[in-house]
Amino acid sequence: MFGIGIIVKWSAILTIVTALGFGIRAMNEMRLDQIDSAVNSAKLEWTLKENQAIDARERELREISRKERKVIEADLEVERGKVSDLQRMLLIDHDLDRLLQRKPGLILPRVNKGTENYFIALEEATQ
Repeated sequence: MFGIGIIVKWSAILTIVTALGFGIRAMNEMRLDQIDSAVNSAKLEWTLKENQAIDARERELREISRKERKVIEADLEVERGKVSDLQRMLLIDHDLDRLLQRKPGLILPRVNKGTENYFIALEEATQ
């Protein structure tokens, strides 16, 4: 039947094949770990680059916003100067008392309407 030599030979071959199988499996798992590590590293690098690009765009938008704000503030200052000039022209350059005495029908409706609007606003503010 089978001799001891054949059994030893086959058990040695079986042991070597099993060891090779475990070695190949271990190498395969190690390679998969390396691939996972490379993929994770690439993802982290891509995320870092994406965040850097977002930060750069955000800084760019802040700078644009700051410049636009300066322009708007300059325009606002010009408009405030115009309002100030108009107020001065209306209140200082015009003698409203004399105009009221000469043409009461022209001034009184506007004064009464302004007073009415003021009281309405005051009433709404105090409720």
